[in-house]
Amino acid sequence: MAGSQWPETENGFCPFFSTAAQYRWFVVVLAWAAHFTYYVIYSSIGIMGPVLKIDMNLSNTQFGILCGAIGVGTTLAQIPAGIWCDRLGVRSVMTVAFIFIAILTFVFSLGSGFAIPALVLLGIGLAVGCSQIAAAKAVIDWFPYAGRATAMGIKQTGINIGGIVGSVVLPMLLGLYGWRLLYKTMGGLALLFGVCFWLLFRDILNARKDFAAQSDGLGLKNALVSLKDTRFLCVTAAGVFLLIVQFAFSSYLILYLNQGVHYTLKVSGFVLALSFAVGAIGRVGWGVVSDYIIKSRETTLAIVALLGTASIIALAVITPSTPVWFLYLLAIFLGVTVMGWFGIWLALVGELSQGKSTGLGLGLSLFFANLGLLLGPPLFGILTDIFKSFSVAWFFIAFCMGIASPLMLVGKRSPAGTREDA
Repeated sequence: MAGSQWPETENGFCPFFSTAAQYRWFVVVLAWAAHFTYYVIYSSIGIMGPVLKIDMNLSNTQFGILCGAIGVGTTLAQIPAGIWCDRLGVRSVMTVAFIFIAILTFVFSLGSGFAIPALVLLGIGLAVGCSQIAAAKAVIDWFPYAGRATAMGIKQTGINIGGIVGSVVLPMLLGLYGWRLLYKTMGGLALLFGVCFWLLFRDILNARKDFAAQSDGLGLKNALVSLKDTRFLCVTAAGVFLLIVQFAFSSYLILYLNQGVHYTLKVSGFVLALSFAVGAIGRVGWGVVSDYIIKSRETTLAIVALLGTASIIALAVITPSTPVWFLYLLAIFLGVTVMGWFGIWLALVGELSQGKSTGLGLGLSLFFANLGLLLGPPLFGILTDIFKSFSVAWFFIAFCMGIASPLMLVGKRSPAGTREDA
């Protein structure tokens, strides 16, 4: 794709931009805003949890199910969302997804009890999953190889910023306006974003032409081809292990530092917050390294995995006498690696699916990788209970991080997959 020329699009040119090079970075802004908007809603369940639990008369188990409902819906949506993005285009899928997020968020604001709110949150998760695939495909479609991982990393920081803004702003507004009005407002913002996306985003025509020309209307043949592709399987398996690490780390770090190593809750919370903040920077930084310095997704991810393994081992062996400054330094390394890898990985998955069905490839890989999201925290907890210690669990997490490195290098040696150097 030439930097100064407009590719053929389905809905004409966007009048606010004179070149495709300018517009493609606006696509990143739109994708970033999508992540920011849905993640404020996603994280609000936990942030406003104490009030929701009382007002909706929920048990601890029921509240836990509500917290996980969006994640389950997101996982279930990945493969259908990929097919729909290939079939209908990013513009339609993203817009419809946010209309559903808006409607269901408004419905949730009227809810009480357990069953109906749980189903509503499951529906929100399905719509969120569709928006995730659409945002990733938008970046894959609009960016050449050089710059794509950087753009993907910037896009992913919308999740970090959404979580930070939600955790700061929602508690302040909760006491003033109540949770029901806040959910109605968030639903309105989701609807506003959906309308703006429909008006401002342009699908590249070939992104749908190639798919429509296939004899297999759903692209299932390409799915089977991907599942036989050594490179695709290695990258997907690495994603499973890396998500096990990321979500076990984010779920248990504060508990480990406070109860296992006896740091204060204030210090423990700051370490987690610092790792999240640095992770946002790391997603962009590793994208730049992958695009312009190493110029290899797999090699960059292998380096990230090795550095992350060393950082987790260091975390596993700290003691109450470890200086706080070292803990903060360790948080930076953990943030850059454990929390900073996803943008490059997502760009790589999309590139391996180019020339086939990009959306379906993203959906397949994310569906399986999200198993790590679901498995990581329970596995860590089980190991901690069995061995009555956090150490074994952390060494298991270090192993999961480390195994991603050879998986990436084995995948790199496979001749399958594509790279677009345009």
